Amino acid sequence: MIPSAMTSTPLRRAATGVAAVALIAAALAAAGCAALKPQTAEETVARRANERWQALIKRDFATAYTYTQPGYRAIVKQDDYAKTFGGAGEWKAADIFETTCEPERCTVRLHLTTRILVPKFAQSIPEIKGIIDETWVKDQGQWWYYQAR
Repeated sequence: MIPSAMTSTPLRRAATGVAAVALIAAALAAAGCAALKPQTAEETVARRANERWQALIKRDFATAYTYTQPGYRAIVKQDDYAKTFGGAGEWKAADIFETTCEPERCTVRLHLTTRILVPKFAQSIPEIKGIIDETWVKDQGQWWYYQAR
C-alpha cells in the first residue's frame, strides 16, 4: 500500500497548484516593488549624464542638446549648439565614477578618453585621458546639464 502522503489526489494537486501560484505572485510583487523604487538624484543624474555622453560619442549633437538646461536652449538653437564642437578630437569613452548632489545642483565626475585627430599631434599623442567635472541643475522637476554660454 502507498502511504497517503505520496498519493496524488485532486485536492492535493489543487493545493500544490495554489501554493505555486502564491509563490510566483509573491516573487512578482517583490520584483515590482523594487522596480517602483524611485531613483535617487545621484542615480538619475548619472543615468542622464551617461545618456548625454553616449550621444556625444556618436556625434549625435541633436540628442545631446536635449540634455542642456531649458534656459540655454531658449537662447542657443540646436544648429548653433552643434557648431560648438570642433573636429580636433573624437570622444571614445566617458566613464562616470562619482556623482554628488545637493537639492538643486549635482556634480558629475567622469574619465574621458579622446582620440586626437590633428595629424601633427595624433602621431605623438594618439589619445588623451582626463577627468571632467560637469554641473547638472534641477529645473522644473528635471535634471539638466548646465551648459555655460
